[in-house]
Amino acid sequence: MKQYLSFFILLFRCQQVIAQPTTQNQLPVIHLTDSVSCTEIKDQSSSPTCWAFGTNSLFESDIFKRNGIKLNLSEMFIARYSYIDKLNKWLATKGKTYYAGGGQFHDVLRVIKKQGMMPEKAYSGLKKGEYSHNHTRLDTAMKKMGKQFLKQGKTFLNTSDTKKINDTLDRYLGKLPATFLYNLKQYTPKTFAKEILNSLDDYIEVMSFADLPLNKKCLLIDKFNWAGDSLYNISLNDMQMLIDTALAKGWSVAWEGDVTQPGFNFFSGYARLDDSLHQSDVERIENYKTEKTERDHMLHLVGSGKDEKNNKWYYLKNSWGTWFSKYKGFLFMDENYFKMNTVIMMVNKNALPEYLKRKLGF
Repeated sequence: MKQYLSFFILLFRCQQVIAQPTTQNQLPVIHLTDSVSCTEIKDQSSSPTCWAFGTNSLFESDIFKRNGIKLNLSEMFIARYSYIDKLNKWLATKGKTYYAGGGQFHDVLRVIKKQGMMPEKAYSGLKKGEYSHNHTRLDTAMKKMGKQFLKQGKTFLNTSDTKKINDTLDRYLGKLPATFLYNLKQYTPKTFAKEILNSLDDYIEVMSFADLPLNKKCLLIDKFNWAGDSLYNISLNDMQMLIDTALAKGWSVAWEGDVTQPGFNFFSGYARLDDSLHQSDVERIENYKTEKTERDHMLHLVGSGKDEKNNKWYYLKNSWGTWFSKYKGFLFMDENYFKMNTVIMMVNKNALPEYLKRKLGF
């Protein structure tokens, strides 16, 4: 999404925490009741690629559940090809769709189905001497190139245009290898995806807006949904039941929503909305339409638990590294914050409750 965690943003957020200290007795003690295995915390640094980190983390957990294989998938392989997809759409619509470094869960699926996948070791997106992602110059260069194509009246990318784009991507992310070794076996991105990341058609995205038909695929109007994909619209209660069932079965869930609200504090490790007197279904619609609720970050939901007052909390993995983080990159989100600020989730269909499978026609 649009979330850049540059040094200056990090410093600003640190200042916010210092200005509004939270005493230890204000912080709840939460005991996890359900959790699934996940890979180590990563850091998107100054790159708007949380969507790739969050989705890859979901896939890494699911691969471990299915096959017992521990993987570190390449986020920058996804970001690279998604940029080309977005530019093609942007030109075809004469600049009317979203064209920047952000993305969505289904953008990752689209790239893998078309182009395949690589492990992080095969393609890190970091040039020699670089230790963290910084896409400021890349995003500027890609936007400039897109505007030039648009000014020239192009509505699709020809062979020459595609070469220029790949040269630019090579300059900032490094060249893609045609083949690579994994466990002493040679793969192409497509053979790797076919063998290791199978069953991609089993993934679905869900949302919950009371003004849309329930248990049907609906179009979520949003600039980030540049491809015009539809999602299953379900009730808020079903979204929560989905999480409970998934975790109980050993599956995790990808989460997307608003992390700009005052109750979200990465450093203390909590996202909470103390006021529970909200009409969630009604307010969610208005907040989304007025953009009070933003879709600005994606996380990986890997557990749930209860505090000493029996309040429910969700446990999520972030992609902002471990610096200044109470739970080393993880955080707890309370039920109230979840209800008000969740926009989209993605999960494997096998994780769904049986009654919800029937509702959705699976």
